[in-house]
This record gives sequence, structure tokens and C-alpha cells, in this order.
Amino acid sequence: MRTVLEQVIPPKQGLAVTVRAGQHLRVTDLEGQQVVDMAVFNAANPREKLSTSYSRTRYVPKPGAEYVPRDKLTEGDTLMSTICRPMLTIVKETPEPKGVHDTHNRMCNRFLYESYGLGPRDGCHENIAHAVAPYGLLPEDIPDTMDLFMNYHHDCARGRWVIGEPVSKPGDYIEFRAEMDCLVGLSNCPLDVLAPCNAYHCTPVKVEIFE
Repeated sequence: MRTVLEQVIPPKQGLAVTVRAGQHLRVTDLEGQQVVDMAVFNAANPREKLSTSYSRTRYVPKPGAEYVPRDKLTEGDTLMSTICRPMLTIVKETPEPKGVHDTHNRMCNRFLYESYGLGPRDGCHENIAHAVAPYGLLPEDIPDTMDLFMNYHHDCARGRWVIGEPVSKPGDYIEFRAEMDCLVGLSNCPLDVLAPCNAYHCTPVKVEIFE
């Protein structure tokens, strides 16, 4: 495939890109253990945007298969919009085990840091909001994100969610195929306090678009 775009996002920064239907979007963790929060909008109508809950629970079943609301997304799964239309399909991911991405938690923001006496500092919400602002979108337009490479799981015995260090290694990537023209807002997660989201050390990631 031909490379349409190749760009490195520095630590704690954001980026917005347009991915046309049929193009592939690849996000590569260059040094390992780095989370990238991803918001997705219909490029033609940004009021239609990513729904992580629909992505986990609405999908085209195989004939005769039971209905199974999923707790994770991996190769072959499709990210669905707020009106249940396919936006991006995961075509390849290299970290092991697969499917270690977060689709339950909302992104970090200034309020989180300030609540713990660590502000003022921007979180993923602010990074994405700044990146998509030139497209006429406001901070309140940002949907819940898919947090790539984030090791976030539920501990039933303790009745709480747990943030672990990412399992991604240097060079690991996740690749999507666009099912519609999408505006994608990305934040190279700035969280290096409170939890081992990025193993307490934020590093660069690479974004590529192929066709």
C-alpha cells in the first residue's frame, strides 16, 4: 500500500487526521508501553461519532451465534458510531496478548489532575480538543475514546477497575481500515502520574495512513 501520511506525535501532544473510506490507519508504539487515546467522527457529519459501548455490544453476528456483549475489541472487530454504523475495523494488531485496549474508561483531563493537586496540565481530552478545533468541534463534542494499548481491566473480587502497564513493546502497532470517511483525533497520553498507564514515562508514537 502507498503511504499517504507519516507523522510522529511527540510525548503528551495531540493530532487530528482525516482517513478516507478504504484507507488504513496505523498507530505504532515506537518505544513501548505508550497509550494513545482515539476519538473518531464521521468526517461528513461530526455529530455522528464513536460509541465505545456500541462497539462492544453491536456487531454483525455469525449465523446461529449467540449474542455476546464483549469486554474487549481485537482483530476483526469494528468500531461503531452513535447510530450503529461501522466506522473503523481493526485489521491487525501486534501486541501480545491481543485486545489489550480500553473501551470503558473516559480519557484523562485537567479536572483529574487538578483534583489530585497536579494541575494545571492538559490531559487527553484537552489534547484531542485542541487537535480537532480547526474542524469546528468543541471540547463538549469529544466522545468517549478507544484508548489504544491501555491495560485497563476489572477486578471483580475488589469491585474496581485496575490500570496496569501496557503490554505493547517497541514497534508494536494497531491498524484500522476506514469504513467511512473519518476525522480521527489522537492524544499521545500525557499521564505519567497517579497510575502506570504509560509505565510512568511518556514516549513518542507514529501515525501512518495507507491506501
